[in-house]
Amino acid sequence: MSESRAVVLGGGGVAGIAWEIGLLGELLDQGIDLNEADLVVGTSAGSVVGAALRFGQVPAAMAAQMGAADRAASPDYREPDTFDGERFMNLIGAAGAGGGGEKAARARLGRLALAADPSLSEDAWVGSIRSLVPYPVWPERAFSVTTVDAEDGSFRVFDAAAGVDLALAVTASCTVPTVWPPVHINGRAYIDGGMRSGTNADVAQGHDKVVVISCGIEAPQSPFGPTLPQAVKTLKKNGRVLLIEADANALQAFGTNMLLDSTRGPSLEAGRRQAKEMADAVRRFWEE
Repeated sequence: MSESRAVVLGGGGVAGIAWEIGLLGELLDQGIDLNEADLVVGTSAGSVVGAALRFGQVPAAMAAQMGAADRAASPDYREPDTFDGERFMNLIGAAGAGGGGEKAARARLGRLALAADPSLSEDAWVGSIRSLVPYPVWPERAFSVTTVDAEDGSFRVFDAAAGVDLALAVTASCTVPTVWPPVHINGRAYIDGGMRSGTNADVAQGHDKVVVISCGIEAPQSPFGPTLPQAVKTLKKNGRVLLIEADANALQAFGTNMLLDSTRGPSLEAGRRQAKEMADAVRRFWEE
């Protein structure tokens, strides 16, 4: 019996999309096709990249990133150039310190999102992400997109069986609270799946091999949900895990605001460079 394989793609804003596309594109050039996975899990930026991967559009996405250094990745994207990372992390910290468990902590983030007044309307925000999703329907092969219910903090994983619009699910997964407007699906408001975990790698539990691609090193513990170290420990109980984390060059390319278009070119190149360095290790893990 062949081993089941999964790929997990974590969040990371505009920079993370570019880095992951560069990484996957270079691996593909090296003859390593991670779209052979039985399951792809995408969180936030990873949901955009996961859609490109599942539809076989990584080369096209990489070409688009390389050829659009001086314009937005999406014609409708309005970058939050006034984004205050320190203020945002203070909001996250305050929400996490309120007690009551993980779901309650996520619900506090949801309330912040619902009360915020973002510069972009929900329709415009959905449109900006819809232009990045290759097709309006879900791919045939298993693809899961993670979100958080803004109203009660529930963790929700959307897939083809959910019967919802793919672009809506992807946009919800990308919705950084207080930066972008919550996305409504079937009467419920949703925000970024990364508010539970930067990767939500535990969604891939049960697979024999799991490649986890993360745009940053996660803390050992979080008040919002299982962190990457905790998820990897769980995954290793019944399978093998290859963790690919953004290296020092990538982190430098990301800068202090990963939502800026100016991060795309450097991040893409950092992903390609890292993939070249890791290609042999990834091939051994994926194919042997």
